[in-house]
Amino acid sequence: MPNMKEVLGLDTVALPVIWDAGFLYGPRTVTGENTYVLCEINVSAVWPFPEHAIETLVDAVVARVASGTQK
Repeated sequence: MPNMKEVLGLDTVALPVIWDAGFLYGPRTVTGENTYVLCEINVSAVWPFPEHAIETLVDAVVARVASGTQK
């Protein structure tokens, strides 16, 4: 996340409160290490997991709305 935000010039409040990203394996480096390629970012069809994460999600949404920084 920190690297993606830096590369794309995003601030935390510019990101959705809940989302997921899917990655595929990219080409291996010259030393044989895996690389990854972004496949998708989904913000419309995600569900908090585990179930007890819902309270944390609600707290984050309330804080975002209260701060007036929602986008």
